[in-house]
Amino acid sequence: MSLPDDNPKSSVVALVGRGGMGEVWEGRDQLIERRVAVKLLPHDRRNTSGAELFFREAKTAGGLNHAGVVTVFDLGRDPDDGTLYLVMEFLTGRDLDTALRQDGPPEVATAVEWAAQTAAALQAAHAAGVVHRDLKPANLFLSPHGRVKILDFGIARYMASTNRSSKVVGTLAYMPPERFGELPGDTRSDLYSLGCVLHELLTGHIPFPVGDMAAMIAAHLHATPTPPGDIRPEVPAALDDLVLALLAKDPDDRPSSAAEVHHRLRELPTTTPTHGPDTHPPGPHTNIVNASPPTGTGPDTPEGRTTVPRTHPLHQAPTATAPTPERVPGPAAGTPPAPRRITRRTALWLGADAAAAACIPAALTLFDHTTRDPRLPPDPRLRWRYAIKFATSLAVVDGVVYVVSAALNEVYALNADTGAEKWDFTAGKNVRSLAVAAGEVYVGSESYLYTLDAATGERKGSHPTDYAVELSPTVTGEIVYTGGPKVHALDATTGTEKWAFDFANQYPTGSPTVTAGIVYIASDTKVHALDAATGTEKWASDTGGPIHSSPTVADGIVFIGSGTKVHALDTATGTEKWAFTATESPTASPTVADGIVFIGSGTKVHALDTATGTEKWAFTTGGRIRTSQAVANGIVYIGSEDHNVYAVDAATGAKEWAFTTGGLIHTSPAVANGIVYIGSGDDIYALNAATGKGPA
Repeated sequence: MSLPDDNPKSSVVALVGRGGMGEVWEGRDQLIERRVAVKLLPHDRRNTSGAELFFREAKTAGGLNHAGVVTVFDLGRDPDDGTLYLVMEFLTGRDLDTALRQDGPPEVATAVEWAAQTAAALQAAHAAGVVHRDLKPANLFLSPHGRVKILDFGIARYMASTNRSSKVVGTLAYMPPERFGELPGDTRSDLYSLGCVLHELLTGHIPFPVGDMAAMIAAHLHATPTPPGDIRPEVPAALDDLVLALLAKDPDDRPSSAAEVHHRLRELPTTTPTHGPDTHPPGPHTNIVNASPPTGTGPDTPEGRTTVPRTHPLHQAPTATAPTPERVPGPAAGTPPAPRRITRRTALWLGADAAAAACIPAALTLFDHTTRDPRLPPDPRLRWRYAIKFATSLAVVDGVVYVVSAALNEVYALNADTGAEKWDFTAGKNVRSLAVAAGEVYVGSESYLYTLDAATGERKGSHPTDYAVELSPTVTGEIVYTGGPKVHALDATTGTEKWAFDFANQYPTGSPTVTAGIVYIASDTKVHALDAATGTEKWASDTGGPIHSSPTVADGIVFIGSGTKVHALDTATGTEKWAFTATESPTASPTVADGIVFIGSGTKVHALDTATGTEKWAFTTGGRIRTSQAVANGIVYIGSEDHNVYAVDAATGAKEWAFTTGGLIHTSPAVANGIVYIGSGDDIYALNAATGKGPA
């Protein structure tokens, strides 16, 4: 691969990373014969103002000359497809986000050293009139010698300008409150973000480690952060004071400049780090070579971390069977004290745009602050509940509830009878759903497929992939079926690829369903049937409408929601047997039990005859239904965005009971041994499946 003809002096040789801000390639400066990093940013040529903004910001940032800022050598645009590019110095090491995930928080003196280096680089940029606007650990690169360099100056505003659905510049967990009030922000906004980074370096957690985006926004606006010293006693009081000053809601209450921050950090009475003045305790991949990461998401790590009981928490194991839809929620918030000003208009666009940016319907996050008051007596209907934000996948197998939290990138194992935590495992980035089979838990992340021991949570394998594992794994025998842009069949033990199927200009929209030697999977408007052993396509059926979920297979029929219809296709040929028109588009996989297919559409669940598609009944809830149903012992269990779990008679559609949770329902329910398990916006709930009540 070569750069455009207007830049003949550089060429690219190998892909280093890919993310939301484009791609980073290792390149070669052919004139000086040096190694360079080339960042490619996709660009719509019709957006001339966006290109002008990119060149203006990149040229200003490229003029910075400081040891703590990555050097930009060149920039330009491909005349053929409009791709924008930056040619920069090639860095070795890892970003601080990766360092934190691999090694945990560094020693206090090391955290102070890194923050001081960052403040010095910020001061140089601010003096030149450059504001970063997206400072976070993933944009701070650590060399093997302990030097910190700031990445991606000048890119945040350009990336925001290319996303018409977003007015928000930056990353929510590190974003200053003034950005939510439609204020432009200035150098003090970078200082707030630096305060968030320093808090995370000292404690291992962002200042507001909460579950949904609306709550995260509220926390930035109103909540008081916990002083790092309350979490880590060796943090000196003066450092606590500085962190809290950096995190002041009003920019006028923050330090006046990065130079002041640098001075205060250098004046702190800290001790010398055990591993040297500028270095982190060595992690398993300290020697990884990295060019500046392409997004706010740093490189993934195969080393996940397993710990035992703490406090957090689930999805897939079948009750009736419906593959679980994937959700990618964002972070959440603390308890808001005295409110600062924010207009209704600001709150509305902010909630909608932030939700759009994370691919979550705005209704899922807008103003959802409902939680149960801990001062109230326990609800007698509960078997147990376990606190975790945004459980996105839940499975119950052999007396254990397994949970994925996409917000925390963690996997949990809970005792199904008591809710006690058995273990948790911190994986890489963008952890999706899980699968449990033959005593092992399979979890996909941005660039690894992890295999964990189901009993202990110990990592048995981490198989690198050259794609984000965006589809929930499906395990059959010794094969794991998963993928991203393609479907991949991997050896369950070694991770070796057996075959891959390319959808040719389409993209899979749900996880594979494997039965009787056939892999069924949807892409855009089509359902494909692939030979499970070879990946050869046996048939493809175009449903004529967009598909948002995985197919469900039962009784020789493939059931799938498409557009506003539910389709029944012959498993052998893909020929349509019948189609049912619903009022709205189904967004989750159908569930089939006892000759009836259950599927949510808008606020309703429809019960259809599997042979004819005739509607037997429809049950209406008070909110949209975005997860699949579970069926056990003649009862259909439904989770709705009205915060309720419903139990409905499978034959008649009559309501048996309803239980109100403290948030929006994020997982499909699962039923085992007389208990229904479901993940809400606040907790995991275990309810008596027959009555919705706990034991007497």
